[in-house]
Amino acid sequence: MSPLALWVLVPLKNLGRAKERLSGALASLARRELVEAMARDVIEALQAVPVAPAHIVLVSDDDDVAALAAQYGVALFRPAAAAADPLNAALTEAMRHACAGGAGHVLVMHADLPLARAAQLRGLIGAHLAALEARGAPLATLVTDRAGEGSNCLLSTPPDAVPYRFGAGSRARHHEAARAAGVRCVEHHAAGLDRDIDQPEDLAELVAICQSAENAGGAHTTRLLLRRGSEGNGPTF
Repeated sequence: MSPLALWVLVPLKNLGRAKERLSGALASLARRELVEAMARDVIEALQAVPVAPAHIVLVSDDDDVAALAAQYGVALFRPAAAAADPLNAALTEAMRHACAGGAGHVLVMHADLPLARAAQLRGLIGAHLAALEARGAPLATLVTDRAGEGSNCLLSTPPDAVPYRFGAGSRARHHEAARAAGVRCVEHHAAGLDRDIDQPEDLAELVAICQSAENAGGAHTTRLLLRRGSEGNGPTF
């Protein structure tokens, strides 16, 4: 897979309104800090992949996300006015922008994966490449969440191989969309890429991981959670 042909889309909500399902564990400011820390860890993992993507694109209409993109030297795509299904509409618009820019492959990766590592992403890209060599395109490679219900990453060749169906029950919905389009959809499993942070129990497990001797948490997320704990501002569960 040519690095010039791979684009990565990372959708991000307004930082101040993100992760409302964690409101029982974290106040608004703490949620904002967590979302930004996780996004930083995801961006840095992507930038550390040996076969670096041609473009990393943050998909958001938030000015704070724009500042984050500028800090890391990655692109920002501002979607058009909100649609009935804003996430999938924004990603579809961004994917078409990537195609116009010469993308041959598009990876959608969510920003709440603080355990993601460059080696895991290299494995995902390599598995997708091997499947392409074996049977050709079109092809979609899906990374599910630990519950086997959501879609944490979706790598597609060509970029529009499968319509985006992110949201509740997206694993099944992506498979259904692939079947309807006549596209082969395979799953790739990688610890770290399957651990998104949506619920208070996810956050509790993340705190434990960041505090463990084997600390596998992303640097920014780990520093934030350890600092909040040392200040007595840790999450309440």
